[in-house]
Amino acid sequence: MEILLLLVYAALFIFLIHRFRFFDAPGISKRSISLVFILKICFGLLLWYIYTFYYPNRATADIYKYFDDSRIMFDALKKEPAHYFKMLFGIGNNTPEFDQYYTAMNYWAKKNDAGTYNDAHTVIRFNAFVRLFSMGYYTVHTVFICFISVIGFTAIYKTFIPFFENKKRELFCVVFLLPSVLFWGSGVLKEGLLFFTLGVLVYFFQQPFSWKTFFICIAAALLMALSKFYVWLALLPSLLFFLVLRLTGKDFMILKFMSVLLLVTLIGSNIDRFTSIQNPLVTLSQKQIEFNSLASGNNRDANLKKIPEAGSRIFIQALEPDLLSFIKNAPSALRNVLLRPYPWEIKGGMMIPVGLENMMILVIIIICICYAQPFSMIKWEYVLFCLSFVVLQSLIIGETTPVLGAIARYRVPSLPFLLIAFLLILDKQKLLNGALLLKK
Repeated sequence: MEILLLLVYAALFIFLIHRFRFFDAPGISKRSISLVFILKICFGLLLWYIYTFYYPNRATADIYKYFDDSRIMFDALKKEPAHYFKMLFGIGNNTPEFDQYYTAMNYWAKKNDAGTYNDAHTVIRFNAFVRLFSMGYYTVHTVFICFISVIGFTAIYKTFIPFFENKKRELFCVVFLLPSVLFWGSGVLKEGLLFFTLGVLVYFFQQPFSWKTFFICIAAALLMALSKFYVWLALLPSLLFFLVLRLTGKDFMILKFMSVLLLVTLIGSNIDRFTSIQNPLVTLSQKQIEFNSLASGNNRDANLKKIPEAGSRIFIQALEPDLLSFIKNAPSALRNVLLRPYPWEIKGGMMIPVGLENMMILVIIIICICYAQPFSMIKWEYVLFCLSFVVLQSLIIGETTPVLGAIARYRVPSLPFLLIAFLLILDKQKLLNGALLLKK
């Protein structure tokens, strides 16, 4: 029955890809998008296989933690349907009568609280909703998350394709086919939802203003913030920069970009002075402490078994809750996210593809710089848009995460934007001419 349901839903979503006009995109056919969708299902099933048979501790595997908790929420539908829908939509669900469900879940409440919204709620609710159609089969949930993320990837591709007239295939590859993006973006995890919200928000933000696009952007931004708040925070300056350009034009672009970054930094680092919101630097410092405790083997899983020390644990400088400490730690944070693991740090099968991907990305960046277009021909507003998002997300991850394996996963949403930025710089014809010269 499980295989039949998987095939039926996969066929249904392929039909929708060929039916919906949204999937019409220059340079790629709907057949290609369908093949990517099938490829993503394969990667999602690979992720399921690895965390079912090679790392069988279900209590610590992210693909199962939120999936298993969603069953408790879904079971309320049989006894108290109103409770199910209140928990699903987060309306009137914080009264004592709901404690019977939340106390039975392992990850609805945070074991450690850094003062931020628990984004596990979003994934648990997503799984509780999909259970209406899946009969409780995890692999069917994989098909759903793959389709949702394909929508996001298609939106990212459509956002940037007007500037890749002679580089459509290259854009297709960096958006849809990066190995770690395929792997982590195809599981029943936050990353699938993130790619959906990232794509929808960036695509519709570029469209001419209408109330429809406005409300779509608001909904996508809200869902992104509820899925992983720091990703939304990293994207915010890029969106504000584009808004400023739309309102004032492209003159003095670098000055406007730096002004937006400075304004966001000043407001963010002092927000606790004039609101009740906790200072983001305090939150990051607390997050680092939590992650260090988890990575060092001081925590226990949902079954009260001790979680072993992380195999790819690294040392990171202690982050004090102030801007100076954040700036001081920034170089090592960027290095950890964008360059590591170094070849001599690769231990175990899971780190090998990460190391190879790092080398591939580095080679692509070097080629793009060596064969860059004339300065005046580069779409700098989009380069700055992408690099701002990549750098800010990398800083947040690198300042708080002392595990290379976790870094390899958390950085995934920024990788397509990193390569898009450098492909915007690349002069493809100059590269081809240079390759012919080297061949001779």
